[in-house]
Amino acid sequence: MASIKDLKKRITSTKNTQQTTKAMKMVSAAKLRRATDAILSQRPYAQEIASLMSALSEGSSNDSANVSRKPVSLLVAFSSDRGLCGGYNSTVIKAASQFLTEKAAEGKAVKCVFVGKKVQEMIKLRFKADVAHYEEFGQKITFRRATELAKKIAPLYDKGEVDEVVFVYNEFKNAITQEVRTEKVLPLAEASTDAKKTNRDLAIFVPSKKALYDSLASKYFTIQIFKAFLEAQASEHGARMGAMENATKNAGDMIRKLTLQYNKQRQAGITKELLEIIAGSESQKTA
Repeated sequence: MASIKDLKKRITSTKNTQQTTKAMKMVSAAKLRRATDAILSQRPYAQEIASLMSALSEGSSNDSANVSRKPVSLLVAFSSDRGLCGGYNSTVIKAASQFLTEKAAEGKAVKCVFVGKKVQEMIKLRFKADVAHYEEFGQKITFRRATELAKKIAPLYDKGEVDEVVFVYNEFKNAITQEVRTEKVLPLAEASTDAKKTNRDLAIFVPSKKALYDSLASKYFTIQIFKAFLEAQASEHGARMGAMENATKNAGDMIRKLTLQYNKQRQAGITKELLEIIAGSESQKTA
């Protein structure tokens, strides 16, 4: 059984941890508000350009479709650089691992692009992945950064070094819920977009579909990367805020239990001392 001194140290240590987790929750809440505004304002544009590109790819030929491609998949996985965010990273790692396992069963090679330390560390540990690119997730997400990443990834598809590009990231639903997504971004004919449901049969494209496709192709890919960045960022802040809130509550429960145990042992010690004093006094009276 722990001594009163040890219990007092544990209570003090737990209180300090609780203050830290409460501060981290407040910081994540402030960052989440900004990240939520960013993704909610950008998501409709990303979905609409995906819808348009899907419509342009149907029934029209483009240069990329005629490129001879190697049977290689390109996996782009987004995770965080830090932990303390619940199951945020583990869901991405699990989805990426499942994708690699499925492709290995098919006998298909996979190149990987990692954004964030956590997914890169775990995938390299579990699989012999061919890493095409790696960069830290970082703190600030800008469109310029998404453009720079797109310039490193897009040539792999344009030159035929890969035949598909798949994103794995956490999609932000709300502050409590984040859903991992495995989304095929290229080729467009197979890309899973919600906008395919939109009826564009009566649309008239000026100039031609091919001209519009060639003009918007690079922008489409950059926008999808930027969207994945923002989704992952908002999901990370939401997951960390939830994890820190749970940690704060757990620390409070632990403090209450330790305090109760401390008071019991302290009271038992006082009672023991009183009994010893009484016993000593009684022995002097009988002597």
